[in-house]
Amino acid sequence: MKTIIGTLVLAIAFAGLTVLLVIYTGIFNVASTWEDPAPVHWVLETTREKSIENRAVSVEVPPTKGDKQIDTGFRSYREMCALCHTPPGGIDSPIAKGLNPAPPDLAESAKHMSAAELFWATKNGIRMTGMPAWGVTHKDSELWDIIAFVMKLPEMSKSEYLALDARLEKGHDHAGDGHDDSKSQKNDSHEHKHGDDGHAH
Repeated sequence: MKTIIGTLVLAIAFAGLTVLLVIYTGIFNVASTWEDPAPVHWVLETTREKSIENRAVSVEVPPTKGDKQIDTGFRSYREMCALCHTPPGGIDSPIAKGLNPAPPDLAESAKHMSAAELFWATKNGIRMTGMPAWGVTHKDSELWDIIAFVMKLPEMSKSEYLALDARLEKGHDHAGDGHDDSKSQKNDSHEHKHGDDGHAH
């Protein structure tokens, strides 16, 4: 028993020293241009997927609201997501090309991720990627609009996406800091309109 305990203590100490060595020598390359070895990539990807799956279990998916919700979700997707998550038939932007890990194709993601998982990732963001936590600045209802659109992406062609783009006006409306409508009205009607030129108050 003493031998086992001693071995465990040595193993833990060695692991701790290894971690400190990696941290303080700077041996780990944090550059986005560095491609992780296959085992590291697998660890990071699997950890991310299982983390999302585990936390999305508690998410209650509301009923969809039809074409109007999808149109609203499209407008938000176009303003908030398309720059990194390339639309159907589109060309990757310079930002998308420079991110590591690469932003997922949401049309593919929607095939194997549930609406709850997509919502959780959209609301909470994902560390050490370019994915922000949109829940900080948007209401749940606004994020569900985006998810309603994303769930349609697997069956959407380039021409269908472009038709939506041509039909729906640019920009999207949301309620501002914390997205509390009553608070927004008290703070000089702090409602944002996102357009081609950014935020206009």
